[in-house]
Amino acid sequence: MKPPTEQEVTRAVGRCLHEEAVAAHRIPMGRSHFVFTVYLASGRSVIARVARQDRAECFTGFAYWRRRLDQAGVPVPRVLAMDLTGTVLPWPILLLERVPGEDLCNVYADLTDAEKRSVADDLLDIQRRVHRLPPGPGYGGIADYNDLRCHPRWSDVLWEYFTGAADQLTPAQRQRPAVAAIRRTIRELRPEFDRIPPLPYLIDATHQNVLVDAGRVTAIVDLDELGFGDALYPLGVARAGLLARGPEADCIEQVAAPLCAGLMRQRVFDLYSAIACLKMLAPSPLSVTGPPAADSGIATRLRTLLDTFAAAAAHKE
Repeated sequence: MKPPTEQEVTRAVGRCLHEEAVAAHRIPMGRSHFVFTVYLASGRSVIARVARQDRAECFTGFAYWRRRLDQAGVPVPRVLAMDLTGTVLPWPILLLERVPGEDLCNVYADLTDAEKRSVADDLLDIQRRVHRLPPGPGYGGIADYNDLRCHPRWSDVLWEYFTGAADQLTPAQRQRPAVAAIRRTIRELRPEFDRIPPLPYLIDATHQNVLVDAGRVTAIVDLDELGFGDALYPLGVARAGLLARGPEADCIEQVAAPLCAGLMRQRVFDLYSAIACLKMLAPSPLSVTGPPAADSGIATRLRTLLDTFAAAAAHKE
């Protein structure tokens, strides 16, 4: 799918909102969708998300979970309009209110220690609110409670994440010892994983999609699916994402601490971080941006983190 032009998105937003839109600016952070800030003649701005035709259900999932999470007190942006018919644009488009803030990974290095603690407190509160929702019909990410794409066991989700990433690697990359270590550890810990209940968690609220402004969380902005399984998993993703960009991820470690009691759960946390590194390094057929360039600083750090986390997860006390 080629990206829509800023001019096409500007026209589409004007038609959806029935008011004049004057300009659009692509936000490069969108991984599964093309994301734009669109400026209106009235002076306000909105967020436009554009998906492939075969991903239109993501936007109906967003609207569904947005209602459920708003009722639970989770800060989520309002849906302003949606068109899945291809009438205003050749692709599905979802318009959201623009909430103040930047992705956590973009502002993390500038947060004070006090602000990091505040962000951690906000994330813990959001986690508690999400857990008030009913358990899922199975495991993994689903668009609503009637979605039958869920897995029967949490270990099946982890295996899908791992193999989906590993299959996209080159033969030489698949020979990396860390890849074999992840495979062995998933198999070894399967009984532990299969005792985990299908509790709800924010599948994409990681180092991205958590907006932070003035040291507080203002919104969770990716709700295409809600995850069911281990709430520690997205924290492993967030830890890997922050460490790939800087020296520490103390904020996420603080949020993860209540879920990491004991050596076994620490191994699980390390495994989740290793899987996250692998997924970030691998191309994805669902991604519109692709992985970081192989010679980039982020890719170099991700490879080091992959080796470190995979070895830690495989280590038995």
